[in-house]
Amino acid sequence: MRGALSVSLIGACILLVAEPAAPGPAPFVTVETKAPENREAKFYYRVPSGYKENSGKLHRVLVFFNGRNWPEKGQAVDASYPYAGFAEWADENDMFIVAPGYRNDDYWHPEKWSGKALVNALEEIGGKYGICQDRLLYFGHSAGSQCANLFAAWRPDMCVAWVSHGCGVWHRPTKKMNDCPGLASCGEADAGRYELSRRFVEESRRKGNYVLWRTWPNTPHETPPGAIDLAKAFLKYYHGQNLGDLEKGKKSPAGSSGGKSKKKAEVLFVGDDQESRYWPAGSREIEMIEPEDRVEFYSEEVARAWAAGK
Repeated sequence: MRGALSVSLIGACILLVAEPAAPGPAPFVTVETKAPENREAKFYYRVPSGYKENSGKLHRVLVFFNGRNWPEKGQAVDASYPYAGFAEWADENDMFIVAPGYRNDDYWHPEKWSGKALVNALEEIGGKYGICQDRLLYFGHSAGSQCANLFAAWRPDMCVAWVSHGCGVWHRPTKKMNDCPGLASCGEADAGRYELSRRFVEESRRKGNYVLWRTWPNTPHETPPGAIDLAKAFLKYYHGQNLGDLEKGKKSPAGSSGGKSKKKAEVLFVGDDQESRYWPAGSREIEMIEPEDRVEFYSEEVARAWAAGK
């Protein structure tokens, strides 16, 4: 029986109503490390509802980095967690979610220990399920946002796209990130992180990196619904543009679409960072956009999500 039965009396009729079954324990793997507060790091994960064994394809993994020392299993198993909707979104896109349970020990610096721990966790999960272990999506907020961009910079070849919201520690932009598109967002009332993030975006673009930038007025250190919607649209686009990663025995070139990638996508719209507005490519309006405020879009869904709420 999937759930309990409740009894309702309506007139002379008795209705038996099946209630949803409570979710079972979240699956996880444990990885041993030498980090003092992470001797045994847990990685909770969520299997998409439509998962089928022996489907002949691999499944994308969204690595969801929670805020500093938050309960690691949140987004991996619970759609009603603070950023509701990622579980359903992962089901719609046939993705796994993996949520690292790092605590302290400067875990946002992957070269120290946490990067290897993630690789080991993915290998263990991959022993049970058909997942793509080396072409990942990253999402993070607060301390997790530091992981999202620093892990991407540590191994750009492993990253399809990354999203960092409310970030206080950024990687140093280099041309090696040219094929690794990112989305940086921040509340404008989150003053210190806003300034750090804005300077990071400017320097990244000077290096030729594709980094989409979006801010929210009167928003402190929180992740507004619009930032979540934009993140989903952004990650979905790059997932779809790199489906070759998921063919067993075949690997797509890194960054196969968007930004300064090996296979340049068609620019459909051009936006103005100052106004959060966009126009079709070739429109007269885009001639007035300052070069440093110009942003290109390869997907109307991403452009709409970026402009929403302004």
